[in-house]
Amino acid sequence: MLPPVGSPISALGICDGILLSGGGDIAPRLCGISEYDPARLIDPYPERDEYELELARLAYEHDIPTLGVCRGIQVMNAALGGSLHFDIPSHTQKRSREQPSHSVSVQSGTMLRRLVGTDGLEVNSFHHQAANMPAKTLAVAAIAEDGIIEALEASDKRFWLGVQWHPEHMEDYASRVLFAALCAAAYKRA
Repeated sequence: MLPPVGSPISALGICDGILLSGGGDIAPRLCGISEYDPARLIDPYPERDEYELELARLAYEHDIPTLGVCRGIQVMNAALGGSLHFDIPSHTQKRSREQPSHSVSVQSGTMLRRLVGTDGLEVNSFHHQAANMPAKTLAVAAIAEDGIIEALEASDKRFWLGVQWHPEHMEDYASRVLFAALCAAAYKRA
């Protein structure tokens, strides 16, 4: 865990890879949105937002392998200038965390597609924020049936991938391979 204290650049000096984990909502004001109802935010933590947005920007600039999970994909996109949806009530499942609740279409020609080896995945869903417009340097790697972006990646980096679901709770091959790929990229960087 990297606590949101000190300088993110000094933290990168000891990291061969970064996992941006799930968590509370990103404050819309940090994404250039000045008018929003703060009561709609779930577990806001502005210090973490600021720290992780800078950490993600620096990790991208220094080509540090990065995997974003749920909030993590949102941080990755916002850090590079992409926009977010701030309230999507339809993506919070009632099932247990290890059970999938919807399908995503994995785009051809993407790193994600090469990793998981399929054009479709069943994933879980526990979010009400999501990437809206991808940052210019990111490509959509997976999308839900309702059009919500479920994965973003940067093809010009050794490993820069964010997924909207929570693979840490799933026990399928596709979930395990995401973490294995992050570890392999970090190991090569070390």
